[in-house]
Order: sequence, then C-alpha cells, then structure tokens
Amino acid sequence: MLPLSVTGVVPHRRGRVTDSTSDEILMAAYQAGNQDAFGELFARYAGRVYGFLVRRLGDVAVAEDLHQEAFLRLHRARDSYNPERPFRAWLFAIVHNLVNDSLRSRRRAPVAELLDADQSAHSEGHINLEGRINHQSPERIFAARESARALSRAVSALPSDEATVLVLARFEGLSYDEIGSVIGRSATAAKQLAYRALKRVRSELVATGHGEACR
Repeated sequence: MLPLSVTGVVPHRRGRVTDSTSDEILMAAYQAGNQDAFGELFARYAGRVYGFLVRRLGDVAVAEDLHQEAFLRLHRARDSYNPERPFRAWLFAIVHNLVNDSLRSRRRAPVAELLDADQSAHSEGHINLEGRINHQSPERIFAARESARALSRAVSALPSDEATVLVLARFEGLSYDEIGSVIGRSATAAKQLAYRALKRVRSELVATGHGEACR
C-alpha cells in the first residue's frame, strides 16, 4: 500500500472529508493540498486499482509493484486533473497507461493468473467465478479455478485496449463514455471494442472447453 507520507504533501485541512464527498470534490481538495482527501480516495480505489492490475497483467507480483506506482502517478499528475471530468475515468486512464508502459518494458505477453489470485480485490462482475466456489466439493472448486485460469488467459491475450475496455465494463461498471475517455476513443468505439473483446473471449473459452466461465 502507498503510505500517505510518500506523497510529500503537507496535510492541509480545508473542508471536511466525509464518505459522501464526491470523488471529484475530493480530488479538487487534494489538488489544494488536503491530504485527508487523498486518504479517502485511496481507501475508495486502492482495491479497485489492484484488481484491475491483476486482471490486466495476469501477474500478482507485477500488479503489487505497479499498485503503488499508480498512486504515485496520480500524485504527480494531480495538477492536470479537471474537476469537470469524472475522477474514476481519469484515474483508470493513468492506470491503463501504466499497464501499457509495463507491458512494453516486459516485451512479452503477460502470464495469466487473473481471477484465481484476486479474491481480496474488488472482484464483482459478470465474468466472476469466485462467488460460485464457496461451499462446493473439491472437484467443483478445482473445475472453477481451471475455468478462471482459462478466462485469465483469454483476457490477457486480447489487444490492450480491448482488455481494458472489457475489464472496466464488466468488472468496474464504468459507462462507455467513461471508458472511451480512459482509452482516448469515443463511447461508440469503446462499446464496439467491448463487444469484440467479449466475443473473442467467449470463442476462446468454448474452444478450450470452458464456455461456462463467461456468461
């Protein structure tokens, strides 16, 4: 996790930070130096960012390394944030670019272990198997985990923008307007990418005998 002290921001209390304060107001407050605002944003998004990184990279160790870097990038880019832009789209654009930088530096496709190792992260979504694992027989647990691994490999094999769109649409619940903002495309283009990505993932899962993993 990212200690608040690493930001180097001197705590500045101007206005009360509450659970009901919007992300956009919190980020504007953080721009003004309110470290409590950053703490609330971190609490809201640390798990979601980690989950996104695991799903996109398929590598828990790399995701853990990049998790802190994501919030350091947020800190460095804080002055560029426009409060009229949805905060979560702005944040995931930072994380999306971080993933692309990481993949380029590694110069190889990620090894997929996407959902199986992500039980502690924000993992609700339409392509989520973990909710079906509890209280089942060892055979069913094994089968579900094998399906999760197959799903991981299928998502990790997608082109970068397609993988990001699919994860954000299916797991994070972002609108296509927000997703388009993340990847620098229109909402229509983002929707088309999501459809194409889901079709490819389903086709791959059916081919490998795991068609039930993606509903």
